[in-house]
Amino acid sequence: MGQPLSMDLRSRVLAAVDEGMSCRAAAARFGVAPSTAIRWVAQRRDTGSFAPKPQGGDMRSQRVEQRRDEILSIWDARKDITLDELQAA
Repeated sequence: MGQPLSMDLRSRVLAAVDEGMSCRAAAARFGVAPSTAIRWVAQRRDTGSFAPKPQGGDMRSQRVEQRRDEILSIWDARKDITLDELQAA
């Protein structure tokens, strides 16, 4: 996964849009995709910020933690259970 584009670039693109340039024209001027400029404008309008969103991170443990007690009770009943059997249970 690539790194987010700099805040300086984001602010320059948004400043150009604020001065009356279209998102597509500002994107072409600063060398970013038109969809990127459109997303930045929408993000700033919706949230008030144009900072990059967090990338990566843990996306699964919350689902596992919600069923923690159930999973541990199955494992306690049969400690030699395989992952496939645990998943089926």
